[in-house]
Amino acid sequence: MKNINFFGVLVLISCLGCTPKNNQLSDGEQSRVIKKMIEAVNDKNAEKYVNNFAEDVQVYVDGKQKIIGKKVLQENRAKHFKRYPKVSSKIEYLLEIDNKVIMHDKVWLDDVEGEGQDIVEIFTFKNGQVYRVDVVQPNDLFEK
Repeated sequence: MKNINFFGVLVLISCLGCTPKNNQLSDGEQSRVIKKMIEAVNDKNAEKYVNNFAEDVQVYVDGKQKIIGKKVLQENRAKHFKRYPKVSSKIEYLLEIDNKVIMHDKVWLDDVEGEGQDIVEIFTFKNGQVYRVDVVQPNDLFEK
């Protein structure tokens, strides 16, 4: 599964590199859920962030399981927002395929000046809720 996810991300990134630079955002129901989640990041609202996540959500970062459960995820996001009160995110691309939404976003931890950091996430939905998230991010994201 790990190889498939990374292969899929590589294909997505390759395709994105060939597209025009204007933002391309899917607008299906699942994509709207992800847009609301990003609004919650920009509002620094952990409760709103997890609103559409399954109780037993699993979050993987670079193939390693990091979080199990909606409550744990909400606590994690609340700590993150406290540690980085100026964090902001902007969706660059959003692609909906079956029960998955693939997002490329730019994240700024402290200041919206500059390039921001690229993050790719694959959200897998079940019964209208996110039940799995696979994250690919720079290894040094939180060291800058």
